[in-house]
Amino acid sequence: MKFSFFKTEKPKPFEYRPLYYDPIKEKREQRRKELGLDDGNSDHKSFFKGELQSKWRRGGDPREEKSKKKTIIYMVILLIAVYYIFFTDFVEKMVTVITRI
Repeated sequence: MKFSFFKTEKPKPFEYRPLYYDPIKEKREQRRKELGLDDGNSDHKSFFKGELQSKWRRGGDPREEKSKKKTIIYMVILLIAVYYIFFTDFVEKMVTVITRI
């Protein structure tokens, strides 16, 4: 991209041209839908749609549950460390051990 102080470039216009359009095929597919003679693709779509909906109802991906568990474990470890540092004499003992060396 060029950078200029005096002249700004105009954005490219959006040009969408379908690669191929067959009106006869469109009419045939619409007629098949009206008669209920859909091909096997709709079964796959409905299967994946149902799978996605069931995952949303259950609470999502199992990987997310693992990450939630990891976060909780890290928080517990952090709280224990904070407790030892601020509410016990752990730090004083460590300082005395280090100064003796």
